[in-house]
Amino acid sequence: MSVIQKRILGLNHFYNTNLNRNGSKRGQVTIFIIVAIIIVAVILFSYFYLYPKFFSQADSRPMLDRCIQDEMERQVNQLSLSAGLLGSDFNTMYMDENISFVCYTNEFYKPGVVLHPFLKNDFENSLSRVMAPVIQDCYDRAIDELVARGNDVISGNIKSNLTIDMNGINILIDAPTSITNSDGSGKIIKNFNVNLPSNIYTILMIANSILQFESSYGDSDVSSFMFYYPNLNVQKIRRDDSVKIYIITDKKDIKYRFATRSYAWPAGYGSLNG
Repeated sequence: MSVIQKRILGLNHFYNTNLNRNGSKRGQVTIFIIVAIIIVAVILFSYFYLYPKFFSQADSRPMLDRCIQDEMERQVNQLSLSAGLLGSDFNTMYMDENISFVCYTNEFYKPGVVLHPFLKNDFENSLSRVMAPVIQDCYDRAIDELVARGNDVISGNIKSNLTIDMNGINILIDAPTSITNSDGSGKIIKNFNVNLPSNIYTILMIANSILQFESSYGDSDVSSFMFYYPNLNVQKIRRDDSVKIYIITDKKDIKYRFATRSYAWPAGYGSLNG
């Protein structure tokens, strides 16, 4: 074997050895990176999903929001059964349940008097009243949890403003809160929003339109509302005493009910069909 051949074989052995070493090192680095990514992912998952909390460093407040949302959804369904009127004492019985009048006259051939012209405002006010203690309770639980996790918390009186719009229900909560962590870092929370997607705005607009038709013409065509809002069901139930029961329902268990009596007919006379 010539000297040149020996040198070539030696170079090949050198390169093959280094390639194997470098490949091994790259493989080790790749494995290390993968393991590191998995560890970080597990930590983040545990922090954001498994560890129960009301406030995180990003102020996501998942449990606080859910605490308020769950009760708000229940109260919306409950208030809808009485047209959003708390403590209404002017009702009629239907299926052994009280249904609130929103338009009424005790005379024949006369338009009904609108008793509640602002159904949306009535619903907002009623929902605000029943939700006020709920918001306070959920907030107090959040503070208790922060303290239990070793934080120093200074909280003041909270205020809330509830509004209903096309997107659902929104509560703006003014809650001045100072949080100091065990390591001395801290933050100040001034206010935050809690939202609940809901069809209640559309339902209230339909109810208000029916109210206007009833007070003006003594009747309404519910089929036209269902044509424009196919995700809702609008039911009209006529009674012999010229009282009509309206029930508007959606797919989320809202059942908004109210009663009217307008342009009533004496016994023995026909009434409008529909």
